[in-house]
Amino acid sequence: MTEHSLLPDLLQTGLNVVFVGAAASLWSAEAGHYYAGPSNRFWPLLHQAGFTPRQLRPEEDAEALQYGIGLTGLMKQSASSANHLLPPPTLQQRRTLQRKLAQASPRWVCYNGRDVYRMALGSECERWGEQTAVPAEGTRVFVTISSSARADRWGAERLALFRELRFLLG
Repeated sequence: MTEHSLLPDLLQTGLNVVFVGAAASLWSAEAGHYYAGPSNRFWPLLHQAGFTPRQLRPEEDAEALQYGIGLTGLMKQSASSANHLLPPPTLQQRRTLQRKLAQASPRWVCYNGRDVYRMALGSECERWGEQTAVPAEGTRVFVTISSSARADRWGAERLALFRELRFLLG
């Protein structure tokens, strides 16, 4: 964790997947844990899709590593109630994220929303699911519908994407 990061990177080598968000939510920044907002669906989705044997609580976010799951964000010094309220990421923020992902070298990188993909890579995401972009050799890229409650109208599709990623992990 850098001196100014609101949340620590939960990364290590050998991970199956690293989920990437844009920035901490206001709830997460206050709690010091990923996806801590009471209406965020991330932890229930992980469990429902079969990534974890039980639903983890935000304060147990470090336990995700035991299940081969890493967590990080693009804008580590920022918190926001919505991604569209964030300033554009800097080139340095993008490079730092890509360096961290290359060092961890997970099997998959999953961007938690098309906007996160666009912010992190500087290009539009045309479809959900597996992408053609390859951040590092041996790493594949996936984009899912955001776990934010703002995306609940796509709840069934979102869960299907989480399940598809879990299936691809084997």
